[in-house]
Amino acid sequence: MKHRFTKLAATTLLMSFAAGAMAAGTSADELLHDADAVLQQIDASHGGALWDNAAPFVKTKFERAQFITQLQQQRQSYGAVSSRGWASVTRLQYTNSHDVPDGLYANVDYASHTTDGQTVFELVSFRLESDGQWRLVGYNARRNQERNATVQPAAPKP
Repeated sequence: MKHRFTKLAATTLLMSFAAGAMAAGTSADELLHDADAVLQQIDASHGGALWDNAAPFVKTKFERAQFITQLQQQRQSYGAVSSRGWASVTRLQYTNSHDVPDGLYANVDYASHTTDGQTVFELVSFRLESDGQWRLVGYNARRNQERNATVQPAAPKP
C-alpha cells in the first residue's frame, strides 16, 4: 500500500505555504509559484511545515513523522539540485476514484538537474480544498520522465 501512494503521489509542500494556505488561483503561474515554494521547503528539509499545511486526506493516510522521514529520504536520494525548470502544469478532476477524494487536483512537473550532472523529474501535486486553497497532496521524484497521469497523493512511497 505504501508504494501505491507514491506511484499515485503528487500531487503532491510549500515555502509561502508553510506560513499558511495558498491562494486558490486559477492560473498556471500561481500553481507554478506554489510548487516552487514547496520545492524550496523540501530542499530546506521543512517537511513538518509541509505536513502542517497538507490536504486533510493526506494526514489521514500518513503519520506526520512518517511523512517527513519519507519525504526527506526521497529528496535526498538524488543529491543537491543545481537547476530546475517546470515541464508541465496539469489540472485533473477526480470523481469516484478509489485512490483520492473527489475534487480538482493539479500536478506541476519539473525537470531538475543535480550538481553531479543527473536529471531528476519532480512532481508536486495539489488538491483544491473546500476553503478555496490549494493544499499539498504529494511529491514524487523519479529518474525518468514517464509518469502516471494520475494525482500522486503524499510523499511516502506506497
